[in-house]
Amino acid sequence: MNEKTINRNLFSSAALCALSLLLLVVALLFNWVEIAIAMAIAALAQAYVVCLWLHRKRHPRTHFRRKTEKEP
Repeated sequence: MNEKTINRNLFSSAALCALSLLLLVVALLFNWVEIAIAMAIAALAQAYVVCLWLHRKRHPRTHFRRKTEKEP
């Protein structure tokens, strides 16, 4: 996976996490407990995905890379 794809996925996951947290706050303001719980779970899931993309960005895998691609 190239750097551009990793950055795009990282940005998307971070944006989804921020939106989930925003909706969590709105749901808590309107006292919608079920929606607040769902948004909290979604925010936690997106935070985990952000951590995965950051790890992949810091530690790229090279042993399954095709032979035609350049090695860093």
